[in-house]
Amino acid sequence: MAEYQGAPDMDQALRSRVEWAEKYLSIMDDIEYRRVESAEDLEEVGRLRALSYRTHNVMDRDGPIIDEIDFHSHAHVFAIYYRERLISTIRLHHLVGEHRHGTAYDIFSDVLDPLLDQGMTFIDPVRHASDPETMGELPMPYITLRLATMASKYFEVNYCLASIRQAHHAFYRRTFGATQIAEARAHEGICDPNSLFASNIALMYDRVVQRYPFFNSEPREREKLFAPAAALKSVPLTIRPTARRLFETELARTVAA
Repeated sequence: MAEYQGAPDMDQALRSRVEWAEKYLSIMDDIEYRRVESAEDLEEVGRLRALSYRTHNVMDRDGPIIDEIDFHSHAHVFAIYYRERLISTIRLHHLVGEHRHGTAYDIFSDVLDPLLDQGMTFIDPVRHASDPETMGELPMPYITLRLATMASKYFEVNYCLASIRQAHHAFYRRTFGATQIAEARAHEGICDPNSLFASNIALMYDRVVQRYPFFNSEPREREKLFAPAAALKSVPLTIRPTARRLFETELARTVAA
């Protein structure tokens, strides 16, 4: 986007937006998302979970952290690589009336059951873990939670959930417009009580991708990430972010207008 940053007909507000977006999009250029579907890949993810959770005092478990629910049909586990190094992982649950499994549901079933009974659907992002060595170098929450944003769009859910501790409340309110729907509760194996937050996708999705263009994605990228393996001709080894292409297309239209 260097050709636009110095464009004489670009006003200061747009130039600042381009410079800010480029800071994150340049990182996304080196990101790869991988669907975790083999025991070997899950073992590596489990080791990262254990390291991250011990470092940040989330939980203290020996050995790789691998859950039975990792293998559920509505659970989507991802490994995130930066320049071919594993830096982060997340598991996304697609909560629907006939499939009520997930960490947020385990803790807050009394809150979620009435909503599921009404036909509402949710994405529940859990097992978010990042390499402690890269936490200060890269914007890990943005890189990782981009997957939750894409899943919310792909599955056309009503809400994206966040079962989070106090320290993360402000980030989710600011970034995703999340509102608290349940007070903090303790849960076995987790050091700090978690509160339940929810982002209204119909209300917030367009605002989020407009404010944070690196969250945006093309339909084909979302399909590669979340479509059942049987629906794809072949499961891709890696999926590259498409946010830059979308932002540059929008930028070219704006400059030409």
